[in-house]
Amino acid sequence: MDNRYTRLIADYVEGLRYEALPPQVVEQAKKITLHTMAASFASFRVEQAAKARRLVREKGGRREASLWGCRFRAPMEEAAFCNGTTSDILDWEDCSWTGHPSAGVIPAAFAAAEALGRSGKDYLTAVTAGYEAYQRIAMAAQPSMEYFRAGKPWAMMSWQIFAASLPAAKLMDQDSGQICQTIGASYHLALGRVAKHAAGRAKSDIYHYAHGFCAKNGVLAARVGQLGYYNCYDGLDGPKGFWSLCSDQVDFSWHERGLGEEYTIMQTYLKHWPANMWVQNHLEALDLICRRYGITAEQVREIRVTPAVPFLMEDYSLSTRGMLDAQFSIPYCLSAYLHNPEPGSHWFLEEQREDEAFFRYTTRIRDCGERVGSYDNFMLFKAGSFPTVTVELDTEDGRTLSETVQYPKGHPRNRFSMEEEIRHFVRLAEPVLGARAAEELAARVAELEQEPRLDEIAALAAGKGGKVS
Repeated sequence: MDNRYTRLIADYVEGLRYEALPPQVVEQAKKITLHTMAASFASFRVEQAAKARRLVREKGGRREASLWGCRFRAPMEEAAFCNGTTSDILDWEDCSWTGHPSAGVIPAAFAAAEALGRSGKDYLTAVTAGYEAYQRIAMAAQPSMEYFRAGKPWAMMSWQIFAASLPAAKLMDQDSGQICQTIGASYHLALGRVAKHAAGRAKSDIYHYAHGFCAKNGVLAARVGQLGYYNCYDGLDGPKGFWSLCSDQVDFSWHERGLGEEYTIMQTYLKHWPANMWVQNHLEALDLICRRYGITAEQVREIRVTPAVPFLMEDYSLSTRGMLDAQFSIPYCLSAYLHNPEPGSHWFLEEQREDEAFFRYTTRIRDCGERVGSYDNFMLFKAGSFPTVTVELDTEDGRTLSETVQYPKGHPRNRFSMEEEIRHFVRLAEPVLGARAAEELAARVAELEQEPRLDEIAALAAGKGGKVS
C-alpha cells in the first residue's frame, strides 16, 4: 500500500512537540482561540445559536465537554458541533486561503482537551498541528479554474473535517498508524462538494451549521481512529484519495511543502468585521472615512465601491433575506455599519433584515463597474497579498470622500496585537459571561501554556465562572 502522503501528515501530527513551536506560533494559536470564542459569544442570542444549544441539550449523553456560554456538558463531538456552529454564525472568525479552519480546530481541540484532561501546552500544540495539517491537505486538493468555469462548487466544507479530526487525534495521543486511520475515517465522514448555501439569491444559513457538522464529524472520525479498524491507511494518496471527492486535480507536493519549517497558521486572517471576507476591505475603508470626517447615515447620499465581487453586490431586497444573504452583501453590511458602527449580532437582527426603509437605504451603495472574481481574490490571498478596494462617499452637502485599503485589520500584514484581541474578546464575551469572568478568561487564554488542565478554563467559558453541569 502506497500511503506516503497520509503517513507524512500522520507522522507530523504525532511528532509535533510544544517545545519546538516558535513563540510567535504559540501566540498566534492563543489569538485564534480568543478570536474564535469571541465570535461564538457574539452569536449567543442569535436564533441559530440557541437552536444548536437546544439540540445538544435535548440529545444529552456523556458529560465530557462544555458548550461555551452554557452551563451544560455533552459528549465531546456534540460540544464541537455546537461550538463549531456558533463560531461561524456571524462569519466573524478566521480566514485562510481555503476556508475557516478555526471553526473546526478550536471547538474540536477545546472539547477534546477538556474531556481528556489535557494541559494548555497540549491544547496549543494540537491547534498548531491541526492548522498545519489541514492547510496542506486543503491546498493539495484545490481545483483548477476550468473546474469552476464548469459550474462546480468550491468544496471548502469537504476538507474542513481535517481541521477538527487531526487536533482531536493529537490530543488523544494517537500514534501515526492511528492517525492514518483517523484520516481515512475523516475522508468517509467528509461532506461532499456542497455549495447550495450560496445558490444565487437564495443563500442559506445551513452554511453555518455545516461548520458544526464538520467539527462534530472530525471528533467522531478521531474516535473511530482511536478504536482502530482494518485497512484504509491511505486516505490522502493515489487516484482515489481524498482529493477526488472534491476536485479535478491534486498537487501531492503540498502535503510536504514547508511542513515542520513554515507555519501556515501565521498566514491566518482574523476578521475585523462580522461579514464575508471579501466585504472586509469595503467596511474597513468606510470605517476610516466615517471616523475621520464624523459621517453619519443621514449625511450619505451615495457610496461607490471598486472593485466588487459580483455576487456580493446583488440587490439585497430580492434575496431571501436570511443572515447569510446579509453577511454576503456589500450594500447590506455597509448600510448596517452606517446605522450602527459598533459591529455585533445586532447588525443581522430580523427586524433590520426585513425592514423596507433599510432596503431602500442599501440602494445608495453601488459599484463602479469594475468586477473581480472571488477565485482571483483567493489567488491574491494565497500569494500573501489581498485585494485593494476603494470606497468613495458622496455627502448630502456635496463633498466626495475617499479611502483605499489593501490590508484590513487582522490580515497577516496588519495583525491584531494580543492586547487588541483581549479587548475584542472581552467586549463580545462580557454580555454572556459577565465582566469579571470575561476578563479572567481572556487573561488565562493569553497565558494558556501555564494551565495544567483546561477544566477551569472550560468552567469560565461555560458562564459567569460557575461550575459546569
